[in-house]
Amino acid sequence: MIINTESVNTYFQQSDSARLTPKNGTIAENMLKKNTTRHSQVTDRIIGEIRSGRFAIGSLLPSEPLLAAEYGISRSTLRAALTTLQGLGFVDRKQGAGTRVCAGDAAPVYVHSMNASGDLLQFAGPSTRQIHEMEDLVADEVLAHKLDNRPGHRWLRIGQTRHVQGNDMPVCWTDVYLPVEYADLRQEISTYTGLIYTLIEQRYNVTISEIRQSIRAIDIPADLLPRFGGDAGTRALELIRRYRSSSGQCEMVSISVLPEKTYSYEITLTRKA
Repeated sequence: MIINTESVNTYFQQSDSARLTPKNGTIAENMLKKNTTRHSQVTDRIIGEIRSGRFAIGSLLPSEPLLAAEYGISRSTLRAALTTLQGLGFVDRKQGAGTRVCAGDAAPVYVHSMNASGDLLQFAGPSTRQIHEMEDLVADEVLAHKLDNRPGHRWLRIGQTRHVQGNDMPVCWTDVYLPVEYADLRQEISTYTGLIYTLIEQRYNVTISEIRQSIRAIDIPADLLPRFGGDAGTRALELIRRYRSSSGQCEMVSISVLPEKTYSYEITLTRKA
């Protein structure tokens, strides 16, 4: 199957356990069931209620005392959650004017911790995604290390290539790993034209607040060489992205192999006065 996607001049393409927005009980009670911070629980709950329509876009949130009482938390915890929501682009806070809902999704802004700008993944034009494989697997020690997880955990692996318009040969191979809790997305992913992480956000009320990326040089794995043809070379960049939610949990991992002759990575560092 071939899926058309937007031009890939973007920071990201496409976890340990799924987190659902708590439906019942106070935040404090739900924290006893999950190893997450108090303000992260509040953040996710408010996001869920924005997306459900309880807090409509353009409306003001209830006052801090009312929200704190409803959730069974302190006002300082609520303020920390509202600060996170503002940073993600869900709300706008002005002193004396309250907190206004301004979006149903997080603003797609990710920055380097090293204060770099101009991070571009360049595939020389619009591209398409072609899914080749989907399989359920249990991570061994080698794979678990790449996924920042423990051996024995179950994952859904999605093997796919990306193609530049007018070229049958792929510019990269990517394995996307979703935890078993998200495996029910397999049919929808087959026809989904957007980025996979956005589908997780939409279906599970999860907000990806950080994408941690690592890059290293590798030999192209022997099983992938035939997919790239004879002109791709033998070396590649391996690019691993770990998508983390506001609670710090890893919700998805993608591992891409980018042959030396088809891919370039450019980053611009700007001196600050």
